[in-house]
Amino acid sequence: MEQFDPGVEESYLTLRERMPDYLATFGVGLAVAFLIGLVIWAISDVSLASSVGYTIILYGVVLLLAGGATGGGYTNLGLGAMGALFGTRRSDEPQDEVDTSSSGYRQAESQERLRRGLRPEANPRAFWQVMGGGLYVAAGLFIVVIWS
Repeated sequence: MEQFDPGVEESYLTLRERMPDYLATFGVGLAVAFLIGLVIWAISDVSLASSVGYTIILYGVVLLLAGGATGGGYTNLGLGAMGALFGTRRSDEPQDEVDTSSSGYRQAESQERLRRGLRPEANPRAFWQVMGGGLYVAAGLFIVVIWS
C-alpha cells in the first residue's frame, strides 16, 4: 500500500466535494464484486444471492483489513521493527552528520524509528477503506439474509 500524501488541490476540498468520488468508487467496487459473484454462480451450484452476497462480504473484509492495517499504524510498525532489527535506514529519513560507529547511537535511532511507527499520522484513506469495507459487509449480509 502506498502512503497517504494529499495533493495541494485535494487538501482543500471539503467532504461534500469529495463525496461524489467516494460514492463512484464504492459503486464500481460493488459492481465488480457483483460480476465476480455472477461468475461464481455460473460455474457452481450455489444460489445467486449466496454467491453475490458472500463475494461482496469477502471484498468488504479485505478492505477492512487493509484500512485497519494502514490506519492503525501496523505497516509503519513493521517498517520500524525491521529498522530496529537490522539497523537499516529508510530512504525518506534525512542523513545525519553524526558518527554512527557506536552501537548505542544505532540502537537509540532504531528505537526512535519504532516509536514513530507506533504513533501513525492521520490517514483519511484508511478511514474511508474501513467505512467502505463495513458497508460492503453490511450489503453482502443483507443480500445473503434477505434473498437466500
